[in-house]
Amino acid sequence: MSESLQPTWVDTPDGVQEVADLCARSDRFALDTEADSMHSYFHKVCLIQVTADDRNMVVDPLALEPEDIEPLWEVVGDPAVPVLMHGADYDLRVLDRDFGAEIRGLEDTQIMARLLGEERTGLAVLIEREAGVRLDKRYQRADWGRRPLTPDQLAYAAADTAHLELLADRLRARLEELGRWGWAEEEFHKLEGVHHTPLEPDPLAFERIKGARALRGEARDRLFTLHRWRDRQARKLDVPPFKILGNQQILRLAGDPPPALDGLRKVEGVGPRVVRRWGREVLTHLGKPEPAPERTRQPREPAADPAVRRRLKRLLAARDARAETLGLEPGLLCPRGCAEEVAARTPSCSTVGDLGSTSLGGWRVEVLGDEFLNALADSDSS
Repeated sequence: MSESLQPTWVDTPDGVQEVADLCARSDRFALDTEADSMHSYFHKVCLIQVTADDRNMVVDPLALEPEDIEPLWEVVGDPAVPVLMHGADYDLRVLDRDFGAEIRGLEDTQIMARLLGEERTGLAVLIEREAGVRLDKRYQRADWGRRPLTPDQLAYAAADTAHLELLADRLRARLEELGRWGWAEEEFHKLEGVHHTPLEPDPLAFERIKGARALRGEARDRLFTLHRWRDRQARKLDVPPFKILGNQQILRLAGDPPPALDGLRKVEGVGPRVVRRWGREVLTHLGKPEPAPERTRQPREPAADPAVRRRLKRLLAARDARAETLGLEPGLLCPRGCAEEVAARTPSCSTVGDLGSTSLGGWRVEVLGDEFLNALADSDSS
């Protein structure tokens, strides 16, 4: 169980330097982060977990200046020292956003598991099966921005890196046996290029609420207005929007607005705190909503050429058959968008080199090249 871990707490520049030096001397090290996205609007990295040479350490970035952590990022950016992570996509984005950190020499155990055809690739499942250790997941929704953290919370956080080396060894051995380690290395390198991209403001974000598109007229205006009001309050208080009012609550209020505070109190899920703090404000917005922006009609996609449709159908059939043989998800072997690109290519791909110049590329061309070329030849001749 993860409770037995007693990681070193690191909250000084000297401590970070020691962690960085230990990582630099290691053959490889494991890295993970914890953020507070469930507890704040402007979520941030709250913990950086590191395991190197069987030592578990938890760095507290909230107690440090960004420049204090630079020694660690220098090691993380050195491709000569592999960095083990699991499901690194989110971590890479937040480390880039908060610190400008880039990881080189990445080895992602979730990618390894997917390339082995594992149906369940969560860290807890893999660690329990490969290491016989059951991770305690009770702190999945913990507020990592609060201080102090309990010993159990620190042990939970450290467990995400403590067993990665063993897991990576087991998965790599199986990949090498199947001749797929080169595939994994390609995917690691591709993942290293992931960066944080700020989201553009979306005036129609309120329509992503389930059931929103059924609203018309003033009901739609009310939902738009409440959604914007909720976002402003969440920003002001630095809390997730759902902690102001849940999606289903603002949907109910928009569809059937209560005329007074007594009615607002009776709406399921609103609660007395909301009524006391924002009740009159909510009723004002419901009574005089702002006009919601109109939906922009997307231009209709031109009908696909019959020859392209024919090629795509044969390509997907070839992909699915090959994926079944390899025991892989079809979408991992070749995403549909990639197959569509190959199908639409003019002139049609006729060589492995042609396929390699599309987004198929790399190991996927090696695995699917002959099947795709045969599928294209068959569809063009029919």
